[in-house]
Amino acid sequence: MHVTEPELRAYIEAFHATLDEVSARFFSASDASKLLHKSLLPARIACYASTKNGVAFEYIPASTTTIEYIPGTSSIEDLLMPDAPDAIRRLPAAFGIGSNITLQNLKVDGTYPFRLIDKSSYGILDDVTFSMRALGWVRAFRFLEVYGDNAASKWQIDGARNRAKDEVLAALYLAQNARTKGVALHEYIKSLQQRTVLLLGAYDDEGSGRLHSIAAALVQAGYDPILIKDVPDFEHYDLPQKVGVIGGLCRFVVIDDSMPSGHLREFEICRIYGWPMIALHAAGKRASWITAGSSVTSNMITELSYDVADPFPAVSAGSAWVEKRLAELRKQLSEIYPWRT
Repeated sequence: MHVTEPELRAYIEAFHATLDEVSARFFSASDASKLLHKSLLPARIACYASTKNGVAFEYIPASTTTIEYIPGTSSIEDLLMPDAPDAIRRLPAAFGIGSNITLQNLKVDGTYPFRLIDKSSYGILDDVTFSMRALGWVRAFRFLEVYGDNAASKWQIDGARNRAKDEVLAALYLAQNARTKGVALHEYIKSLQQRTVLLLGAYDDEGSGRLHSIAAALVQAGYDPILIKDVPDFEHYDLPQKVGVIGGLCRFVVIDDSMPSGHLREFEICRIYGWPMIALHAAGKRASWITAGSSVTSNMITELSYDVADPFPAVSAGSAWVEKRLAELRKQLSEIYPWRT
């Protein structure tokens, strides 16, 4: 069953109420106002709901914050662009939105804006303008979130609250790291964050010893490792929940996959998200057959054996593999998506 107006209104109200309440406990009023969704207010929040294929939230600058519900039977893309001439709708889309696509500060002319790829599609448009100058048509988005899933189960209050808490935890993590490095938050996000690596593994005495050795090797290789247990305690979040929030902020993930521990659950989270990952095995020893062959079934994972006494060669080789893979992805995506060029 697709989401209804009361459910979608309740979702967006719960999201912002939770964002206000939780951010106030961890940030000053001034700093809290800089969180992504709080910085967009006041705004007219247009909640689009297509019975065909999706949901979208558009934040339109306004003097006061209001919520507007806009339903429709057409696709979510056409619902967002109701005045687009038929000649434009028949054109190929400038891009297809798949999983976690973000577009910022763009102007695209001469084609239909976008189409969602499937139900799992999710994209953000931040200050993006589409136009067909020949026909005098323009559609500007100050800030838009669009999703391919319109099922009512996706848009429940608990999900809204969790999403708001995730945003606060991500901001808390970034602010803490910026303070640790002694730099302004915006400078940390712009530069140092690109060298941050999430390091996972066992936390008993033996496992911690290996993690600290790997961390030292990562520093030697020019990266800034962070252990998930060092992320600030937050609400009721356990380590896997923290991984789901923090992993997406890091350049890549390194897992010491040498002995059974809670990292096996975290490994699966990283694999589902598709983050670049280096799985290290002390002297070739694996934690479990569950993770065996992961590099065969995913082109975002590499598996390497390492010497506990000197993990640097494996860390260096693994990080070089990741950087090469990321460069390949940038090139491939630039060839697919014209706005990246």
